[in-house]
Amino acid sequence: MKYLLLLCLAMFSLSACQNTANKTDQSTEEPTDSGDSQDDPDLVAITDVIHGFYQWYDDSMEKIQHLDYVKTGKHLSLDNKKVDAYFDQFLKSGFISKEYVDGEKAYLKALEVDWKKTEYEDGPIDGLDYDRFFCAQDWDIKAWTESFVGVEGLGTDQATATMSSKEGGGPNEQKIELKKENGKWLISKIICGE
Repeated sequence: MKYLLLLCLAMFSLSACQNTANKTDQSTEEPTDSGDSQDDPDLVAITDVIHGFYQWYDDSMEKIQHLDYVKTGKHLSLDNKKVDAYFDQFLKSGFISKEYVDGEKAYLKALEVDWKKTEYEDGPIDGLDYDRFFCAQDWDIKAWTESFVGVEGLGTDQATATMSSKEGGGPNEQKIELKKENGKWLISKIICGE
């Protein structure tokens, strides 16, 4: 009886070990869906919006940069009509949200307050000495129109995208916040590390 009990216990243990091994093999072989599948419709739409925006911006840059909304003089100031005209172009592009424009206008207003504290000397304008969309002075457009995009927040109406590239020789990441308005993803913030 003692041997029979030991034999049953041994078989039970062996069976339990095999089931655990099978479950482990199945979980590593079966793909897991973390919501970041490259086929996710929101991920595809977000990637298209980001890549599309940067291609549109690169193609439109000459025309847009002719809108000089900073008035020079003893102190720099903003020409608010030109600021509005400048950002209206971005709203019309279909890639940028009003929230983004409002954030950029607030940024410019804060700069204007600082500009009034010091006299302007010819040269780069503090706070505008880099491109606010590319977060840089120089860039490779392919990095912005072809880079891999990963997204946090799929399945909601707000998401944070991270573009990953090797622009400039090193691994780079650019974070971009988006929101879904009327079923369409729009850029709401480009995080430049300020």
